[in-house]
Order: sequence, then C-alpha cells, then structure tokens
Amino acid sequence: MRRAVVDTLILVATVIAAAVIGFGVPLLWIWIGSILEGDDGVSSVSFAVAMAVLAGIISTYVLAMYLGAWLQAKFANAPRQEARAPWLRSMRDTPYRAGSAQLGPLERVFVVTTLLVSGAFWVWFLFFAGSSLPNA
Repeated sequence: MRRAVVDTLILVATVIAAAVIGFGVPLLWIWIGSILEGDDGVSSVSFAVAMAVLAGIISTYVLAMYLGAWLQAKFANAPRQEARAPWLRSMRDTPYRAGSAQLGPLERVFVVTTLLVSGAFWVWFLFFAGSSLPNA
C-alpha cells in the first residue's frame, strides 16, 4: 500500500513538473516579451524582443536541466550504474534486455514533458487551429 502511495505521488509530481516545464516556461517568456514590447507590439513584434524570448526559453531549459541534474545527484538514494542507451551499444556488447535499465527522475520528467506538450499540440492542431486554406 505504501509503495502505491509513493508511486502515485511520484507520478503527480512528474506531471506537475512536466506541465511547468512544457507550458510554464514558454508562457513566462511570452509574458516577459509582451512587457518588453509594450503597446507597440499590437500588430507586430520586434526582432530584438523575439530573439530575447527565444534566448530566454533556451537558457531557462538549460538552467532547468542543470538544476535537475544537480538535484538528482544530490538526493539520489544509491549510486546508479551508468546505463548505455540502446543505440550506443556495439554488436559485441552485452545483449539488451528490455526493462533492465529504468529512467531516472530527470529523464522521466523530460519524457513526460515531451509527451504532454506533443499531445497538447496535436489536440490544438486537429481541433482548434482551423484551416490555413483560403475560403473560396
């Protein structure tokens, strides 16, 4: 029972972290860009503000990766054996066994982020974006 509660809490924390990383960071930088642009950007956005938003998003993700790696190293319960990704294995290497290497917390958060943001994009694209074709 205790394991189920811990797994549920880990899942909830992972989804919340993925939502903050996937949606919160870009929305934060769009808001910062709107403040930088002011009332002049009603119909267009200046190149400098667009580049500031892009650089801000990228630098925030890099900082989040470093912070996550530092937290993972600091609070890891046991030293993890370095697992090689399947595409980096040689033909003479030990055979790959599915499920033998589990994702760490940092990898899990970014995989869930990718899935969450990709799913949200497809829902928007298929149901809310509308057609880009001209109406004839």
